[in-house]
Amino acid sequence: MRRSRLVILLAALLTMLAGLAPAQAARTPSKPPAPTPYLGWSSWSLQSTKYPGVNTQGDYSWLTEQHVLEQARVMATKLRSHGYQYVNIDAGWWRKWDWRPEYDQYARPLTDAARFPDGMAATSRKIHSMGLKVGIYMPVGMEKEAYNGGNSPIYGAPGCYTRDVVYPDLRTTNGWDSSYKLNFDNPCAAKWIGSIAQMFAKWGVDFLKLDGVGPGSDKSGPNYDNTADVAAWSKALVQTGRDIQFLLSWSLDHNYVSTWQRYSNGWRVDTDVECYCGTLVTWQNSLVKRFDDVVPWVGDAGPGGWNNLDSLDVGVGSMDGLSNDERQLYMTLWAIEAAPLYTGDDLTKLDSYGLSLLTNDEVIAQDQAGRVAKPVVAHTPQQTWWVRNADGSYTVALFNLDTSPATVTANWSDFGFHGKAEVRDMWSHQQVGKFTNSYSVNLAPHSAKLIKVWR
Repeated sequence: MRRSRLVILLAALLTMLAGLAPAQAARTPSKPPAPTPYLGWSSWSLQSTKYPGVNTQGDYSWLTEQHVLEQARVMATKLRSHGYQYVNIDAGWWRKWDWRPEYDQYARPLTDAARFPDGMAATSRKIHSMGLKVGIYMPVGMEKEAYNGGNSPIYGAPGCYTRDVVYPDLRTTNGWDSSYKLNFDNPCAAKWIGSIAQMFAKWGVDFLKLDGVGPGSDKSGPNYDNTADVAAWSKALVQTGRDIQFLLSWSLDHNYVSTWQRYSNGWRVDTDVECYCGTLVTWQNSLVKRFDDVVPWVGDAGPGGWNNLDSLDVGVGSMDGLSNDERQLYMTLWAIEAAPLYTGDDLTKLDSYGLSLLTNDEVIAQDQAGRVAKPVVAHTPQQTWWVRNADGSYTVALFNLDTSPATVTANWSDFGFHGKAEVRDMWSHQQVGKFTNSYSVNLAPHSAKLIKVWR
């Protein structure tokens, strides 16, 4: 009898533990949630431009606490109500004006006091007080300057030094070969990453961009395989207990998409959108190639992880380097691909047309629905991209990438049906009418039409 009661109690205990297991797993996910593509702003487009009067103290010098807070204030007043949240501080926050990096005694990046005189924690608090979130940037690997002859101790990891974090032969990694590759056979490597993740969490960081990641970033081979880094950063961010979105950059290798999906919330599918010239972007440098390069990825994005097409620089015509048609086409592709919508413009100089693009709630809603479109036929001057929505309707984008006007057609048969359908212009919020079997429109060079189709 006593043995029977013991068996019953043991069975009950096992049942209870089994019931707890899923809840525990839910509390310790492999990556923070990202149910929809994020909306926000990033500093890199302004840092990298040679537009007159922007980087007045030399290359990349635009990045300062004052400038970031100015952008945040505009986002809070003009864009937050439309879903924009993230104020992302890109490369250089730990670098002096001459781009020399700074590190503390534990090989952690040290916020440059000239750029951010109040420090990163105080800057984060100010941004949070506006109802916004804060993003920060790190290159993958241990930057060479952080190594300090191998003699810097790792914070919170007794017995670990920078010499234990990297390989003894100091092999280099990342898209610029600016870092030493981490040796994850030694637990000190993960502990060093963890020490930085905890520092970011204490600062109130909500987003991390890890840059120069391979395979990708124009690099290949064993030294540039950073999949272990990605896994370690993902784990470290989760262990902070703070929801920190995790983005990987740049031009990630599609052959490793399952790894990017498992450990991150987004992956850059292409190189920088910026032209590093007298404007923020250009048509040829920034837009055309993305129509080809995103195609292999269209089936990979969804809740938890999104295809990232880079900054959406459509807000200031004089700085953007694009025509109004090109600006609208730009956002049309981003929206129908459910890509994160984060502008790199100077928000203090938004023109009325740029503001109307960035705050078109019907177009933003399409992006936030998280349905990723695919082209009927890719790699052609005129293209039609489409996706079926949850309510059974279809969203269709028609693009003319050519240098002369052209007629572009959406055939209902390509979407799997025939007959009459209602068409709505999503940019103008106007019902266009009913059309049988297809809809055609004459498009100016470098322009687009975004429509919703109901059967």
